[in-house]
Amino acid sequence: MGESITPPEFILDLAHLALTRNYFKFEESFFLQTQGTSMGSTFVPSLACLYVDNFERLVVLHVDNPYRDQIKLWKRYIDDILMVWNGSREEALAFAGWLNGANPYLTFTMTIGGNELPFLDLLIHEHEGVLTTEVYYKPTDRNNLLQYQSFHPRALKDNLPVGQFLRLRRNCSSAADYRKHADKLATKLQTKNYPTHLVNKAQKRARNNNNRDQLLLPRADKPDLDKIVCVTTFSPLSNKIQKIIKDDWKILTSGGHGTPGTQPPGYSYWLPRNYISRQALRGPHHSVTPSPL
Repeated sequence: MGESITPPEFILDLAHLALTRNYFKFEESFFLQTQGTSMGSTFVPSLACLYVDNFERLVVLHVDNPYRDQIKLWKRYIDDILMVWNGSREEALAFAGWLNGANPYLTFTMTIGGNELPFLDLLIHEHEGVLTTEVYYKPTDRNNLLQYQSFHPRALKDNLPVGQFLRLRRNCSSAADYRKHADKLATKLQTKNYPTHLVNKAQKRARNNNNRDQLLLPRADKPDLDKIVCVTTFSPLSNKIQKIIKDDWKILTSGGHGTPGTQPPGYSYWLPRNYISRQALRGPHHSVTPSPL
């Protein structure tokens, strides 16, 4: 039986409902949001990306753009853009002004770099035509790493330092830059009460990884179709459930209840609904009008 495909018309109908039926109650009155989108809707980030992509094609990269020939590179990730400009600083500022006059719902700000420029979580350096990178922290950055005592799966917390140090290794072109930022990260993790042996082990693993190019390649994880996965909602009982399954696995796979010798399952968790957070891009216009409801 083939995979079912959702009709495009149905998706468009749902999009229309999400964009035109945003009712909310404030005090004793109901309102209808007439511009922008509602916060928290999972549909909004995709809509924002589609909207800006359309703007890029019809305005920024269009033949009618008087500055098009000076744009040598235009790369966007969500709402951050990296541009290589073949022109003067004054012309770049004029281009920014032209962009801001092209659409009343989009506002662009510009940072012009000299020999270095921040983009996302990277600080890009240029020296004699060679580009290098290191990790970049915004001036408003705070130590928002997960507390080790937080209510999360133990495996997630134990593996977090490894992921953080490997991220540094990917982002830092030179070993010297990696060591500088790794020392700062180790302090941040210890402030969040991560055990010293976990921090040291993770730092050593990243430091000894000499093949940085391999770390830059996209992950090609292949699902293990033969492995059993136990999926439950994460709760204070999760560790107890794991222990029961582990201790009694031979019983569970005997007597016709499974194949003897089958490996114990892996574990995956759903977040409880009250812990699920949703990201949304919020536009500058969110006007409302009274609703007749």
